Amino acid sequence: MSDPVRPSDNSSYKPPRSSYIWLAGTFVIVFAIIYITLVVFVHYNPTTDGILGMNDLQAYTLYVFVFLFFLVALYIYLIVSRKDLLFSLKRVNALMAIFTFVVVVNIVLIAFNPYLICVALTSMLVLPFSKKSDAFILNAFSCWISAFVLIATLEISEFPAVAFTLIAGMIGGAVATYSFPSSMTRVVSVIRTFVAGTATIVVYFVLLSTYQLDFRPFVDNIMYIGISVAGELLLTAVLVPIIEWVFNLTSDFKLMELINHKNPLIHRLSVEAPGTFNHCLAVANFAEICADAIGEDPYLARACAYYHDVGKLCNVEYFTENQAGYNPHDEILPEVSAEIIRKHTTDGYELCKEHRIPEEVAHVTIEHHGTLPIMYFYNKAKSLTDGEVDMDEYRYHGEIPSGKMGAIIMICDSAEAAIRAMDNPTGDKVDKLLRGMIDERLKLGQFDNCAITMRDLTAIRLAIVGAYGGLFHKRIKYNIGRDGINV
Repeated sequence: MSDPVRPSDNSSYKPPRSSYIWLAGTFVIVFAIIYITLVVFVHYNPTTDGILGMNDLQAYTLYVFVFLFFLVALYIYLIVSRKDLLFSLKRVNALMAIFTFVVVVNIVLIAFNPYLICVALTSMLVLPFSKKSDAFILNAFSCWISAFVLIATLEISEFPAVAFTLIAGMIGGAVATYSFPSSMTRVVSVIRTFVAGTATIVVYFVLLSTYQLDFRPFVDNIMYIGISVAGELLLTAVLVPIIEWVFNLTSDFKLMELINHKNPLIHRLSVEAPGTFNHCLAVANFAEICADAIGEDPYLARACAYYHDVGKLCNVEYFTENQAGYNPHDEILPEVSAEIIRKHTTDGYELCKEHRIPEEVAHVTIEHHGTLPIMYFYNKAKSLTDGEVDMDEYRYHGEIPSGKMGAIIMICDSAEAAIRAMDNPTGDKVDKLLRGMIDERLKLGQFDNCAITMRDLTAIRLAIVGAYGGLFHKRIKYNIGRDGINV
């Protein structure tokens, strides 16, 4: 199932009912995988009757109710507190796949030793792809389910392993989630995992040593705890790139790869359309500053700006920034020119999909002009005829922005081109230009489908005005001597 599209009206941005049904179906699959894994584990690894002393029928029945309780609680959390995830079903599927994988791995590890459980692995795998709250909550649920499995399979004498797993999991998950800022590099990710592992070992040391006021319990289990921590470090390094590729998700790592100038599409843009490439770089500088000003992801903003005009690769010479004196539009009808110009949005989206650019970035290519009219060719058509000209025939056939990122790129794209075309721009002139540009888009309903506020638009405008001096400042003119040396 493809991700649902936000409604075209401004009706509180409710996800479609099909998203809730799809999410419920995902949870049914998760429940089945976890339950079957536990039943197989219990069947082929005979244990005691567990701390609760139940027979098989009682145990299997209890498994159903406990797993349902945890998964229903998690479902309610997602549809109430993280409703926006229902607009990105592939991201939800990725998060639930991570959750299921960790729980299944923990069930298998219990067969060897309860202290092998990966208590913080869920948070480490979820964090690159979602919010900190999601990483912490999913890690907590995976620890609770793992602790219940321990209760169902361990003897009463091993009860401390249950309590320590819960405590170590909550603390280790919190450290892994909140110990560093949200933005990550590969090195920071490794350091984060190491810090979380160290915290887990310290927690186990304190708990096991104080339980019987003796270091022996910790010494007896340190090998298993160390293997668990090392396993978390290794699995995080290996699985994050795999999850990125399988689900085609954006993470800080993925976004940094996308904006690398050696990336195939970006390299093509720099070689085949250098004017457009330089325009994209300038838009990216604006977009990153604007995203940071309103609390959006600056890495994502830069990536969206880099790719927003890749559709121009299909007709490079028809765009002003790539022309060197000759303009092919002078020889064709304005309606043909308009069709060529507006096609770069859909062409860009198709190019992005061919190169497996994540949807969050690719969709901005068909949103950054929305449904705005192409006024130059509309006015040219009016000048060539005495009759009425339908403005709708000269509009972009894209979509209006469905999120704040699309709105940011729409504003920054137009602002960069307009500022560069101004004669002797000043801060006041740029501010006036931006006010008019934003007001026009508001009147044309270009922001009706995204949750951007007037406060956000003001912050974006002020951010561009502030950045204008640094991006388009005038350089001192140097005198060049006869030998080409600065004088």
